[in-house]
Amino acid sequence: MYLPRLLCLALLLLLPPPAAVQAVEGPAATEGSVTGLPLPRFVSIKAGKANLRAGPGQKYPVRWTYLRRNLPVQIVGEHENWREIRDPWGEEGWLHASLLSGRRTAVVRGDLVALRDGSDEAAPVLMYLERRVIVTVEACRASWCRISVDGRAGWLPADAVYGAD
Repeated sequence: MYLPRLLCLALLLLLPPPAAVQAVEGPAATEGSVTGLPLPRFVSIKAGKANLRAGPGQKYPVRWTYLRRNLPVQIVGEHENWREIRDPWGEEGWLHASLLSGRRTAVVRGDLVALRDGSDEAAPVLMYLERRVIVTVEACRASWCRISVDGRAGWLPADAVYGAD
């Protein structure tokens, strides 16, 4: 009766502690260590001025200052109240979480991208969007995203914008 318990205890002692298992899985983690939300994920900058820092804290030097509200960024890491982000141009650094919003936006990548009435290349064109226009992402499915801009809504190919999954 005691032998099976001792055997189970011995086997448990041979297993690595949970922290060691977590450290091995660190780079492949799919959720933030602070929020538990998926990584990477898209959010937007809610502040009119946001300093991108070299590390997670105010003691780190400012690498870049964003002056464009609603700019989409991708969170790739978390540390306390700081989020490691990647911007549409590939720059990476740290922003304080208070400067970010969960509001999903995207920025148009190409010149004169057609906003369509449906999620199909044959759908009528509602308007053309210029490069760097920021749009609100309402939903994405397959390779199309429903977006809104200036009170109008329509569909764009997901690869035409930065900020879509």
